[in-house]
Amino acid sequence: MALNSKIKYFYSGSFNPDKLNPDNIDRLSTALVPRRSKVLELGCATGFMSKYFQRRLNCQVVGVDINPAAKPAIVGDLNLKSTWEKIKSKGQFDVVFASAVIEHLINPEATLQLIKLVLKPKGRLIITTSNIAHWRMRLALLLGNFDYTDYGALDRTHLKFYTYYTFQRLIQAAGFKLKTIAIDPAGGLKYFNWLAKYWPNFYAHQICIEAINH
Repeated sequence: MALNSKIKYFYSGSFNPDKLNPDNIDRLSTALVPRRSKVLELGCATGFMSKYFQRRLNCQVVGVDINPAAKPAIVGDLNLKSTWEKIKSKGQFDVVFASAVIEHLINPEATLQLIKLVLKPKGRLIITTSNIAHWRMRLALLLGNFDYTDYGALDRTHLKFYTYYTFQRLIQAAGFKLKTIAIDPAGGLKYFNWLAKYWPNFYAHQICIEAINH
């Protein structure tokens, strides 16, 4: 079986966020990573973002993924203490990058505390998730539908669901200070994207938060 058929998230060819739409979640999140920083990427999949951080931003990167086929620096389940012991052995990080990971975890609140322990003081958490209150989700519920899918907000492997506001509260309750909040209105109506700044909880398809460890 080919590598990409075993791993859910991957990019064909070289990952280059500059080629993505300005409000694409991957472009929004990767743009927040400082050059020459030490980065922990949680749920790194094939490592396409890690490679970008290393080659384009000169970062030192440690990738973690549950799938050994991805060949990450650390193979492990983020729900397990043993995985975090491996992560701690790498020292503290300037950045923890967690794209579309938190919603898959059994206890996100506990995981955020573990993230704080491996982040340097004033280190950055860059984290993304789907918005269950996106207008498409609301319309589906209005029509009586809540069907799980292979990808998206109703991915059948998601254990938690967040809105634009509850996601912020989750990060703040863990003791982080919010720095920036951005949204990807993917699946929106092309000529109405300007509405997103007025109704972000209605229009955000995905949410990106940059928070400071303090």
